Order: sequence, then structure tokens, then C-alpha cells
Amino acid sequence: MNLLKRKTLASNGLMNIHKLLLLPKQIFAAGLIAFLLASTSLPAFSQTRSRKISGKTKSSINKPVKSARKTNVKRTSDGDEIGVPWTGEVGVTRTTDEIMASQLVAPPSSRPLNKPERHHGKNKEKFQDPNAKPVSSIPDSRLKSRQGDLKSRDNFIDMIAPQPIGLNFNAVTGPTETGAFPPDTMGAVGPSQFVVFLNGRLRTFNKTTGVADGVVNVDSDVFFSSVMTPPPPPLNINFTSDPQVRYDRLSGRWILIIIDVPSANDIGDTPNRILIAVSDAASNGVLTAGTVWTFYFVQQDTVGGIPSTGDFLDYPSLGVDANALYIGGDMFDAAAGGFNNTSVWVIRKSSILSGGPVVTTAFRDLIGTDGPFEPRGVDNYDPAATEGYFIGASAAAFGRLIMRRVGTPGATPTISANISITVPSTSFPRSVDHLGDTGGTNGNIDALDDRLMAAHIRNGRLWTAHSISVLSTGVSSGTNAQRRNAVRWYELVVPPTVGTPTVNQSGTVFDNAANRADAREYFIPSIMVSGQGHAALGYTTSGTPFRIDAATNGRLVGDTLGTTGAVNIYTTSSTAYNPPGDPGPPRRWGDYSFTSLDPLDDMTMWTIQEYCNGTNTYGARVAKLSAPPPPVVLTPSPASTAAGQPSVNIVITGVSTGGSAFYNPPADLAPPALPFTRITASITPPLAPEALAVNSVTYNSPTQVTINLNTTSATPGVKTLTITNPDGQTTNTSITILPGPTAAQVSASGRVINNAGNGIANASVFVTTETGQRRVAITNAFGHFRFDNLLAGQTYIFTVTAKRHTFGSPSQVIDLSEDRDDVIFIANN
Repeated sequence: MNLLKRKTLASNGLMNIHKLLLLPKQIFAAGLIAFLLASTSLPAFSQTRSRKISGKTKSSINKPVKSARKTNVKRTSDGDEIGVPWTGEVGVTRTTDEIMASQLVAPPSSRPLNKPERHHGKNKEKFQDPNAKPVSSIPDSRLKSRQGDLKSRDNFIDMIAPQPIGLNFNAVTGPTETGAFPPDTMGAVGPSQFVVFLNGRLRTFNKTTGVADGVVNVDSDVFFSSVMTPPPPPLNINFTSDPQVRYDRLSGRWILIIIDVPSANDIGDTPNRILIAVSDAASNGVLTAGTVWTFYFVQQDTVGGIPSTGDFLDYPSLGVDANALYIGGDMFDAAAGGFNNTSVWVIRKSSILSGGPVVTTAFRDLIGTDGPFEPRGVDNYDPAATEGYFIGASAAAFGRLIMRRVGTPGATPTISANISITVPSTSFPRSVDHLGDTGGTNGNIDALDDRLMAAHIRNGRLWTAHSISVLSTGVSSGTNAQRRNAVRWYELVVPPTVGTPTVNQSGTVFDNAANRADAREYFIPSIMVSGQGHAALGYTTSGTPFRIDAATNGRLVGDTLGTTGAVNIYTTSSTAYNPPGDPGPPRRWGDYSFTSLDPLDDMTMWTIQEYCNGTNTYGARVAKLSAPPPPVVLTPSPASTAAGQPSVNIVITGVSTGGSAFYNPPADLAPPALPFTRITASITPPLAPEALAVNSVTYNSPTQVTINLNTTSATPGVKTLTITNPDGQTTNTSITILPGPTAAQVSASGRVINNAGNGIANASVFVTTETGQRRVAITNAFGHFRFDNLLAGQTYIFTVTAKRHTFGSPSQVIDLSEDRDDVIFIANN
């Protein structure tokens, strides 16, 4: 289809939208739903993921990369480029309640049903890095059965999904709720909520129940309306796209970004903005109607605040660390549509946490002879981090990743030259068939290209993943007719400050069926690692004999390097996906995928993935991925202990099976970060007034903890000791409380007298034991008192009170080893 025809179709589609805008509200709602589901007049708006341009992108496939726009670049002595920070606008504040009220009266979004995808078209031109080995994993395990799904495991009976799926729930259903193809699936877990952020919909859920809590349920256009580009004439269209969300555990804030798509004569033909939203400190990460959001924008095509490049930013990424936000993306000529290069922005974190103005440093034209396509900003939880990172697939070669280091990101950032990382051979993924596809190859699902989806670094290890196509052996292939899509993941060792990262391990999730027609395909993945070192993946799956579903698998920290456990398909689609509003070719699917880590227990991971949840519609489903439980087989040492002890240690040693382990998060981060949930223990019974309690729990290792007990007044018998990991999973063992040693009984007596030596009658003398128990004796007419049945060898506190009398020393601490008759209190009067 030529450009003129595509623009004509686009105009017709926009006219249809404009007509709908004139309808009464009730008629419009019904009409819009029918329009979204049945319209075939919007092919030029195909919201393909990469994005948003019309057919003019086709002319850019063989266009040279622009890389000569850098002038007067300053460099460090190491050759790193020195950025030039520039200051933008102060933030705009709105409460959640105000935003929700705006949604009630907001006009319909100008978002086209199907957002056109911008393709840079360069990936298919790449050669294979000559040092990239044709293997499915590093180390080369040759265990093909450990890579695929359950039907092709070759009887690996010990292979189970590493993270069982617990709570899972639908987050959104199709374009009737978002008004968009594709949804650009994105969501993250926080202290108490899961925040779903898609094209056209921002919604919060209770993470305990999976029920939408009603706090936020808003169109992304409405949410960011205060900072969007004014819609340019004559089309007067602008809408938001490509959402990213993080809960930042270091600051206790939610951080969201998205781009807008201002359109004058064609969709996305105007330089756009990066839009940012930050929740307030007072909310402590729990979003409510009163949460105050601060909104910022970055006019991304500016140099020193002056518009100059004429670029359109597409497919933004987000990384967050202690110092900055790291946003990268592909740059297209807004007017002509051709791919120009890639750029990144380092946004000073302190500027957006304090109300602004926002401080931004841009680094442009990252691709010369090589460089990162779709550069991903890297998330990092380390509060002591001093540098940031971008990483992407190489622009020049398959089997290669490109990383850039960012120095002094919280001040005047610098960026390194390309750091080339050789990985096992890779390839360009193919579009994916699916059961019930009536559109032939045009109706295939778009698996995008070999871009990385997200990246996270922890303890010097960087984890990331992407889609590739492979043979039945798991080795990459870009040409073989039997190739099928697979998920490739990496764990990279990143030396601090300097040095080239190395591959500690990588693996491939694939189906080893001989023929592609029988194979399940996996694509659009994301990966996350927990504090325990376990890794979880989430992605989409389909294939010629399979519906489009959401899936997950992963690996445990002790698994053989390069391997993953069984694939767990956690949705059960039973319907075909042939939406008239997205005819292809190919049909758009999610451009993003995200898997996040619970910020409180540091164990539980969550993934959100797209699937077909009804005829010709999509859904986004959230799944809670539980960590392995604590060990079941436990040995207490000693297995029994005597009553009567205020402090006694019991060492509990467990046997790990299937990854079962104790865990305690690292030291709490400095405020405003919330404290971690800790490993705890309890013992049952006690029954009042028995004093049997846990003083403390000390985490020794994944298979051992020390429990300190107070058995001072415990009754003898068998007790149940329950140990609870931070994620709430428990394990039990038994300990026996033996009768304590029988202590000799002694007495204590004395007098309460005045300063003349005369006894004071009716004075109250109290004795308090080491465990806090208290007894009282009343003096007789001559001031005498006595306590019997006290235990020898313990310390007691004696205290006196008397009406009309004061005492210079009203309390005495006495260690009783034998009878005492000399406890004397002398009044001042």
C-alpha cells in the first residue's frame, strides 16, 4: 500500500472517530465499542509496537543511520562523553481524587485503535558475531529436554516449575477498556498494590486479593493530560503510548513514564515528549485518593532546552536506581519517518522527587559502526550505586549485546563508548502462528525483533532477555523453515566502574519438536531475580496447534547453569484471535513484558503477560510467582530444653528439597525506604499464664536458623515451633520443654521504720521477680513484713510505700541465695 493510500485510510479512520465524538454520551459509548471491535477502516493506525508511524516507515528500512549530529562533544580523560544537563519545568501536582474526577468528564481519547509501528529495519541486515557460539546455553549443557515445555521433556520427572503460581487475575480486557492495539503490557508490584499500566488504562489492584481496589482506574491520556503536548493542527491529535511503571523501593515512590504522540498531518509526525509521574512521599508507596502526583515532561528533541533534532522518540525504556532515571529509545525523523539513531536520557532523580524543575541530560546518536538498538535503562536496587547502565541488542551483529556505562548520574553524567558483549548466537524472531488464525501469515502475531525487553542488575549481575528464533536443538537460526521462536535470557557479570561484562550463564526456553507445525513458541519475555538468587521469566506462548496464552518459568539459584525449569502456562485460552480492528500483517501484540519483585519480602515475583481471553480480544493477566517454601524436614538442636530459662538457643537445621530454603532480606534500606518483612518464629501453645516465647530469630543460612527462647515459666511438654519466611510460607517442628531444676525456697523479711527507729504499720512492701511477677506484704503494728517461698539464686526487687511517709531509698535489689531477715526501709519522717 502506497503512502498516499495509507494517509487516505488514516483520514477516513479519523473522520469516523470525529463523528463519534459528536454523538451523545450513551450513543457514543455503544458506538465506540462497536467501532473498536468491527472497524476495518483503521489499518494505517495499526498500533504495532515499535511504532506509531504510518506506512512511511517502509521507506526507511534501508536508510543509513544518522550519526553525524554530535558537535562540540566534551570527553573525559578516559574518552567518556560528558553530558550537558539542562533544566526543564517544575512539576504539576494533582491528587488521585482530582484525576479520577477528571476521568468522569473527559472527552474520548484521540488514540487510534491501531497504533502504527515504526520499524528501523536494520536488525535483519546484521551478521553473526564470529565469536558467538552456536549453542543454546552457556555453559553448553546439551540438556535439550530441560529447555522446552512439559510435552517434550524426555521424562525429566524431576523438572517442575520453580515458582508455583498462586494468586492470578485478569487486569484488563481488550480494546473495549484500553482503546488500543497493542496494550503494551506493563505492571509492577508495590507494598500493597499491583499497578497495571497499559496503553489507555492505568488501574490498581489489591495484591492480597487480586481485586481492583478502585483507587486508580483511568485512561493514560487523562492521567498525563496536564503535561501532554498541545495537539497540533490540523489533525489536533495527541495520545499516550508505551507505558513503563516501577515501584522504587529506595525512595518509596511510584514512578511512571510514557511518551505522547502529537500528530499534525500523520500519526506521530511531530516531535514528542517523555511524560513522567511520581507519587508523593507521604503515601509511602500505598496509593490512595489523597495521593499527590507530580507530573513532568521532557521535550526529548531539545538540546540545551532548544528544540533542534526534529526526532520522534519511540519504544522508550525505563531504569531506576539511587541516582537517576535511565530512559532510552529509538529515534525517527518525525517529518519523514525514517530511522535516525538511538538516544538515551539520564534524568536526575533528586529533581523529580523534590517538585522540580526536572533536570535532564541527553546522549544522542549511540549507533555509529555499532551501538545498542532499543537501549534499555537498567533497574538497580543498590543504594550505594555510583554508576548506571544502558544495554541493548547490537546494531551490527547477532550474537552480541552492547552496554553503555553512565558515570556520576546524579550530577553531570558521562557515558562510555560501546562495550561489546559476545553471547551465544542469536537471530531475528519470526511472526507467530496461532490456533484459529484465519488471516494466514497476515494474521500471525508480531513477535517484534531481537530487542531486549527489560534489564535489572543486582549484586553485580545483570539479567535480561529477548526473543530469537531457533532450531529444534535450541541453536539460533534466521532462515531455516522449521525455526520457531524462543526466549533467550542472560546473566552477565558486570565489573564495577571499568571492564567488559562476561556471560556467567545464558539459556534458551524452546520446544524441541522436530517440526515447527508441532512446536510451541515463546516470545516477548522479561526476567527478574529475587534476593535469594532465583530467577523468573514471563512471556507469551502460542504456535500452530496452540492458542495464545501467558506463560512463565525460571530457575532456582542452585540449578545447573544455563538451565530452566518446566514451562507453566498459566492461562487457558479457548478462543481464536482475529480482531477486525487489527488485520495485520502481522497482528500487533504487546511491545513490552514485565516481571517484578515484591519490595517487602524480596522473594515473591510477579509477572504480567498478554493472552487471548475471548474471541478476537486480548487480556493482560497478572500472576504471583511464589518462592520455594522453607524446608519441611527440620532438626532442632537441642531437641529438648528445660523450663525456667530466660534465654536459650535452639538451632534449627533443615534439608533443602526443590529449592526450599529459609530467607531473610538484607539490612533495611535507609528511610524513606520501607523496612523489609523479616523471618519470624512462634511457639504453641503457650497458654496463659505460661511464659514461653520467642525472643529472637537469627538467619544463619538457607538451611539453618537459630531461635532464642524464653522458657522461664513454661509448662513441661511437647511444643510446636513454627518458622515463617518473609513471604508468609511456614514450616513446623517440635521441641520438648522439660521440667526445670527445683530451686531451694528461701524467705526474706525485715522492717519498715521511721528515722527514730519506730516501726511503721500498714506499709506496703512489694517484691518483683525476674519475670515481672509481683507480690505484696503489709507491715504489722511493729513494722515487720515477711515473704516466704522465694527461689534461691534469683534476683528480686523490694519496694516500699506508706501513707504520710517518704523514703530516701524506696527500692532495693537483692540477690537471694539464702534466707534474709535484714531488709530494712527507713522513712525520712
